[in-house]
Amino acid sequence: MKKITETLKAAVILKFIFILFIVSILSKEGFAYQDTITLGALSDNTLYEDAAGTISNGQGKYLHTGKGNTGLIRRALVRFMLVEFVPPCSKILSVTLKMHLSGGSTANKTIQLRRITDYWGEGNSDAPGLEENGTVSTSYDATWKHKFYNSDFWANAGGDYSAVSSGNAVVGAPGFYTWGSTPQMVSDVQNWTDDNSTANGWLLLGDESATSTAKRFHSSEADTFSFVPEITVIYKTANFSLYMESLIEGFWDGATMVDDTLKVKLRNSNFPYNVVDSAAEVCGTYGGNFCFFNAPSGDYYISVNHRNTIETWSKQPVTFIVNDYHYYDFTDFASKAYGDNEVYKLLENCFYSGDVNQDMIIDATDMSMTENDASNSLSGYVSTDVTGDDFVDAGDLSIVENNVGVSAVTP
Repeated sequence: MKKITETLKAAVILKFIFILFIVSILSKEGFAYQDTITLGALSDNTLYEDAAGTISNGQGKYLHTGKGNTGLIRRALVRFMLVEFVPPCSKILSVTLKMHLSGGSTANKTIQLRRITDYWGEGNSDAPGLEENGTVSTSYDATWKHKFYNSDFWANAGGDYSAVSSGNAVVGAPGFYTWGSTPQMVSDVQNWTDDNSTANGWLLLGDESATSTAKRFHSSEADTFSFVPEITVIYKTANFSLYMESLIEGFWDGATMVDDTLKVKLRNSNFPYNVVDSAAEVCGTYGGNFCFFNAPSGDYYISVNHRNTIETWSKQPVTFIVNDYHYYDFTDFASKAYGDNEVYKLLENCFYSGDVNQDMIIDATDMSMTENDASNSLSGYVSTDVTGDDFVDAGDLSIVENNVGVSAVTP
């Protein structure tokens, strides 16, 4: 089991490093540059109000929003493939969406972008004419009822999407319209590039308050290429990245570690060891990748913080070079940590758990806080949940008690 786990672990890390290596080769400027990319829609569809979910238009030339003459609602879905084109460790700076209105109501109407919260499909359905009424759904089509026709359902009829608008555009007569960059659009795209599993695109929400408000946009199947929905993204790549392997004592069970956020700081190699740059990342069994946008090339101590572990530093300064990728493993030897300050648990070296108040020592105060929360059966994402199971109990208290007296060891 250990051999299999180590093999899988190595494969995950090598795949990520290979991606970073290819990106650095393809870009003459390496990681530290700003660029703009424009992409056409990967997939799109229209949700036609229909309780049975039997209407769709996966391959149609048009997308519809608002209410038609019959009073039935239409909502457009559009999605883009970003992860293949935006390099890893990129910071999104600006996002715009451009679409071409073919027809429909010419009255000025606000069309909102809502982030879609679940994956959805585009089947082979292809409605005739102007497609305002759709056609019979086919397998994998998104419908009013289904994410994928005819067995995978939305949690809510009409699609699952954010309650917050990501961006608005006032749309009137036929022509091109642009949704200008907003902080929420930037946040959406940042999340999509960081985690492709969340890249479900936007739902176009039109005026659904009255009939005859429908708008008809061209889709990715438009006959004219320039009419295809386009997203333009301005991004900046990191100066360098760090793939770090580490484990949290209370979160590690010998096979997997509960995912949680770690913050890594790069500190000057000389007293007073000031922080030059920092990055946060959700890490799990196989560690995580941290992106640094501000630090220049140099030698830095790596210090790591977590909501309830002892702050842990690298044994010595690590050399970081702009336009390069870096790797550090805290799990293989305790000597990788300054002062050998790690605990050996189930064949791996881990960060000590129990510093729930983050004062760099595990003591009676941490014990008292954990004991109080355990007696109240506190649950949720709290610092006294030392085992990461979202519940404070005797198991958490036992770890804290066992580690009383452990403190951070720093230069």
